[in-house]
Amino acid sequence: MKKYSPFLLAALGLFAYGCQNSKVAQNDHVITKRFIHKYGYDVSKEQWDSQEFPGQVITTLKNGITVTANYEDGVLHGISHSTFPLSQTLESESMYERGTLKKKTSFNIRGIPVSEEVYLPDNIVKTTKWYTNGIPLSIETYKGKQLKNAEYFNTKNEVEYKVVDGFGTRVTKTENMKLAVKETIENGYPTKRESFHANGVPHSITNFQNGMLHGTKQVFASSGEPVLEEHWKNNQLDGLATYFQNGYKYLEVPYSVGKKNGMERHYVDGELVIEETQYIDGEKHGPSTFYYDGMSKTQWFYNNAKISKAKYDNLIERERTIAIINERSKGKS
Repeated sequence: MKKYSPFLLAALGLFAYGCQNSKVAQNDHVITKRFIHKYGYDVSKEQWDSQEFPGQVITTLKNGITVTANYEDGVLHGISHSTFPLSQTLESESMYERGTLKKKTSFNIRGIPVSEEVYLPDNIVKTTKWYTNGIPLSIETYKGKQLKNAEYFNTKNEVEYKVVDGFGTRVTKTENMKLAVKETIENGYPTKRESFHANGVPHSITNFQNGMLHGTKQVFASSGEPVLEEHWKNNQLDGLATYFQNGYKYLEVPYSVGKKNGMERHYVDGELVIEETQYIDGEKHGPSTFYYDGMSKTQWFYNNAKISKAKYDNLIERERTIAIINERSKGKS
């Protein structure tokens, strides 16, 4: 029988719980739904909806999840919880106060708490995660999407990394306690993110500005060989992007504001050019040349349309003539 880690099962459970509201709303996912007055007797859905009884709604879904929600005056109030599929073990437990979520705790398949979110005033959320032995893994405080303060612990309950007033280092670890992601935090947002392979070799290095990709992005194989190097500006590729295979460069693509602009080149063994194609504003525009056996063959494109060399020259000459006429018209005006 295939064995799943508690972390994976917890993640699956979190996904299921996150989708539960939409699933409960769709009758084709619901097997049974009971409406129980707080005094213990069942009522019909019509009675429940019309009179807003205090009590519980217990929903059983086809995937084996049971969702129990407590209501008062028609809104969630008190403790609600969801089980793992085909199990009575709690996957999550949520505390509501007059319809407002105050706290949510998530558990692994063995019923051990793995994370807790406490919802505070002013859009502040305090998140705590634990190792399976109960020692804190991390404690983070967010205001909206902005990380304000955080502490990250080792298995000896010692603080290894921290974020103070929006500045510091944020880390994520694997279930084997190995470093998976390391982020430089400034003003509550990541400015640099490093991820790592299981063997500790860097997997990617990405830079950000104002929450957007900005700067160099590099990706590496587990052997340490480069996979790609891209340059970004405000979430758009901007500059020369280089791609590698088995450590050798095989493709160079020039970008400007998210579109291909310039000569794209394909390589063999990182040095020998076998193809060159001119791009303007993301479209093939100009020569596209293939090199083989000491010879070359060129095709011509105009706004992505393949045409003859004579027609291309004709169109380019026409563009120049129109540009000269427009320039003279501007001078006269």
